[in-house]
Amino acid sequence: MLKALRSVLLFPLFLQFASAQSSFTKPSEAYTFAQQPMTEWRAAKTNKSPSAARALEDEVSKQSAQLCFSFSVENESGEELYWLAKLCESNHEKALAAIQRYLAGSDLQHGPDARLTLAVLQLRMGGNWEPAWPTLKLILQQDPMDEVQSQIDSAIEDETDTNTTRALDWSKERYAILLARNRTPNPGAEPLPLRYALDAGASLVHYEYLAGDVAAAEKLRDEINTLEKSSTEQIGRWAEDEVSWANMELKPAPPVPALSVFGKHPAATLPEPGRVQVISFFFVGCAPRESEVSDLDALQKRFGTQKLLVAVATTRKANEPSTRAPGFDLDRSLSEIAAKQARHIAVVITSDDALAGYSVRSFPVVAILDKRGEIRYVGHALDFEDDDAAGKLIRQLINE
Repeated sequence: MLKALRSVLLFPLFLQFASAQSSFTKPSEAYTFAQQPMTEWRAAKTNKSPSAARALEDEVSKQSAQLCFSFSVENESGEELYWLAKLCESNHEKALAAIQRYLAGSDLQHGPDARLTLAVLQLRMGGNWEPAWPTLKLILQQDPMDEVQSQIDSAIEDETDTNTTRALDWSKERYAILLARNRTPNPGAEPLPLRYALDAGASLVHYEYLAGDVAAAEKLRDEINTLEKSSTEQIGRWAEDEVSWANMELKPAPPVPALSVFGKHPAATLPEPGRVQVISFFFVGCAPRESEVSDLDALQKRFGTQKLLVAVATTRKANEPSTRAPGFDLDRSLSEIAAKQARHIAVVITSDDALAGYSVRSFPVVAILDKRGEIRYVGHALDFEDDDAAGKLIRQLINE
């Protein structure tokens, strides 16, 4: 009886979906329909949990894959080819054919996103970023950068796993292209502020140090310092911080005094030479804080305290917006974090001077120190698994 009832309940749902599927005459309509649950979720003010997002993404993906079968590349043209590629994202071969045909046309209203979609599909079809790099270079030469920086960062970081020389070459190409584009804008391309080249240059300094070419890293560091100081543009906080962090590499780490400690007790002042150290600066209301602290705790547990020292640090001033909330107590909140999410690491209240010493003006910021107590990375890394850039660097430093 229960099985029969389920069939009765599911049958109208199937008819409803089949009816919707057959009623769409354009890929753009089908794509909008398939994306509707995620669109509504993003517009909502509540229930923004990662698990809810993942469930909706799975729903959208399944519905998109089913609707994809209603259309063929040969029967579409113009803008609808772009929407067909977006709709058929999980069908890599069909999406690739659609986006290539779209980009071969002359009316490219969605050109920048189409090129990024093409690069991602080339990655998925090829299994690595090498087939996509020519497309990413084209994007660097002419498209807006805000939406693609993270993808290009990922491409270079991922390539370090298999070919460090190629990854370094790509980083050099990115810096050269963005600097040239700032100095001599391409006809028809959007003018590009210097901050993008400075950000790429700061990243390249890090890759030069990783490759062991200290002379090249220092030469480039001096170049981006000169560019920043001589520029009449508003560089922006992000690029200023990246340049500042590039200047800190292979320098002794500034002190991080432990004014109050919750959980595992470190030395009275960090760094503590002799072990690789990871110090993450955060504040209690920081959105990524919950998952990051748990990941850092797992990182400490994975390597043990003989090889690695992990601490998370904040200041009373950094938490002032939260302390003004009725009933909020910073010490109690940090004690709860130490008990629930940071059982293997120290949770530290430090000084405002410590944050200034690491150019921390937004959160979270992570500093990775080698066994000598010298800085090897400062930035916004949030992932510490062995196949992530920060995780790979930590393992490399432990093995030195």
